[in-house]
Amino acid sequence: MKDTSLPSHQELEKLRAQVAYIHELEEREKQLTTELADNHEVIWRLRQNPVYLEATAWERLEEVTNKIYKGYTQRLKAEFTLLTELDIQLCILLKLQFNISQIASITAVSTSSVSVQKNRLKKRLLQVNEHLFDDNNKTLDTFLLEY
Repeated sequence: MKDTSLPSHQELEKLRAQVAYIHELEEREKQLTTELADNHEVIWRLRQNPVYLEATAWERLEEVTNKIYKGYTQRLKAEFTLLTELDIQLCILLKLQFNISQIASITAVSTSSVSVQKNRLKKRLLQVNEHLFDDNNKTLDTFLLEY
């Protein structure tokens, strides 16, 4: 026979404390990861001087991003199979919190083209999961930051 008794007040408080601690750890991990990314030599140099990236530089940036963010591009490619290589590059730059003008310099396009690329990327993501941005505060940028 199953025990269907409810947890005691003390057990509930322990669980709440554990959940709060987990949230605190997750927040600390986000902060440390962001700091690690910001201080990584490749990313730091690109922030200081956003220049067009050749294929080998993109490979290095993707490698660094995957190392810092636990296989970021592999996870994106596995879940969102419609993404192009340009989409993945944009995801990397948005994850690393480059602004539109920096992205334009790095990809050698205009800022308006970056906005168009972001809209196309959002449409591709929505093709896989139409409810991805249902949360009123969820934007493409916040989704990719949290992913």
